[in-house]
Amino acid sequence: MSEGFAIELYLDPALENQVLKAWNVLARRQITTHLIEMESRPHITLFSAPFLEPSKLKSLLRTFASKHDPLSLSFSSVGTFPSHADNLLFLAPTPSLSLLEFQSHLCDAIGKEGFEISDDFAFNSWIPYCSVAHHVPKNRMPEAFSLLRELKLPVSGYATDIALVQFSPVRELFSFVLGNNVDS
Repeated sequence: MSEGFAIELYLDPALENQVLKAWNVLARRQITTHLIEMESRPHITLFSAPFLEPSKLKSLLRTFASKHDPLSLSFSSVGTFPSHADNLLFLAPTPSLSLLEFQSHLCDAIGKEGFEISDDFAFNSWIPYCSVAHHVPKNRMPEAFSLLRELKLPVSGYATDIALVQFSPVRELFSFVLGNNVDS
């Protein structure tokens, strides 16, 4: 299992429950339970690195969250990355300028603090997605994909929180509500 850190965008409870339904359908069919077992939470990854100093990001993320309102999201399609070794399936949000700018501004702020931004998270390279299945056996990918296509898409809601997590298993180090201008 890989290890590292990620900055994740969490979903509002209703949208999170829609994603969890997909996880549970795949678990009931015994296709994959990987995301459940690693204690993940439905999210969109904004940045990831194998090593970083969490204390250097806490203040930055608190300030960043306070300056940004919740983001409207609509998961409108099911996808996969053809060369992804983990046989990953995901829900893709309808592209929006607000989501792309949010992630770009976050990476700019992180870069100014001396963190290296990998190509996967660089401007014009980042692909937003919400994982619904990891480590799907290759011979079960068509079945998993068909099950996910039966979801009533689009499902819409908001991204409401930003968090720093360590993995694997997933452990949230801290999170902040978007648009919360109150110091905690």
